[in-house]
Amino acid sequence: MSSPVLRRLRDLPSFELVASDPDPRGWTVRGSDGQALGTVYELLADPVSQQILYLDVLLESGLPGVPAPLPHTEQRILLPLAAVHLDTEGSSVFVTALNRETVHAYPPFIDFMLPPEFEAEMREKLGMSS
Repeated sequence: MSSPVLRRLRDLPSFELVASDPDPRGWTVRGSDGQALGTVYELLADPVSQQILYLDVLLESGLPGVPAPLPHTEQRILLPLAAVHLDTEGSSVFVTALNRETVHAYPPFIDFMLPPEFEAEMREKLGMSS
């Protein structure tokens, strides 16, 4: 099965979230220790299936073991929507498979191309089956 072609939600003007679904952009992403890892920067969708598949997360600077980004860049990761819990009351996203001490081992998000090995590494680090 090939990886879907992903698009930023803001680049899909005809895509609408279901009214009952929250929009987590701008929400704090927290690890298993409850500490902040970063902020949801954007949602990535498959325009064919009309589904949100990933959260594009801008990591906080200074996380242990996470190298500083190059000038004029940001350190980001992708989180599969299936791997997170959305806390609508607290406007937070929880990812229990990561924390401030382990996020450095998670693959960074650099491009919109998702080769199969990148997706496999994300799922492995989150303890998700393929």
